[in-house]
Amino acid sequence: MVIDGLEFARRQGCLAGQLRLGALQRLNDVLFDADGHLDYEIAGEMAGNNAFLKLRIEGPLRLTCQRCLGPMEFALDVSSRVMLVESGAPWPEDGQLGGLEDETCDAIEASRELNLLPLLEEEILLALPIAPRHEACQPPVVADLSGSVSPFAQLARLKRQ
Repeated sequence: MVIDGLEFARRQGCLAGQLRLGALQRLNDVLFDADGHLDYEIAGEMAGNNAFLKLRIEGPLRLTCQRCLGPMEFALDVSSRVMLVESGAPWPEDGQLGGLEDETCDAIEASRELNLLPLLEEEILLALPIAPRHEACQPPVVADLSGSVSPFAQLARLKRQ
């Protein structure tokens, strides 16, 4: 999944397909299991002299609940816009389109060999909750050891023999 970013945007190219969850290494660290896939669509567009990629990613994920450590279903639905800045061109200022303060899009450096997989994975990771939790669940059950014999009591008994 490598494209020439600026040419893709100029031609208003479109790519769509499915991402296997197992292929996304950084995402696997936060998943309960890596079975399944996500649907994606990438479209190039131009607005004046600016080139953009519109990203859409959706599908179900099974995250690990931080409270009960069990599986938690999460419906991922990401729509974002990325501005492509030519290599060597000045980056957008804070108040401009694609600048740090712009909530509508982020800017990345355009490349003739732009690998889309890390870009899609980053957008997925940014859309996940920081600490996923069920609305109502019980914490993991701690084994009740009050009825069992303490290993120290067993050691004391052996010392007396």
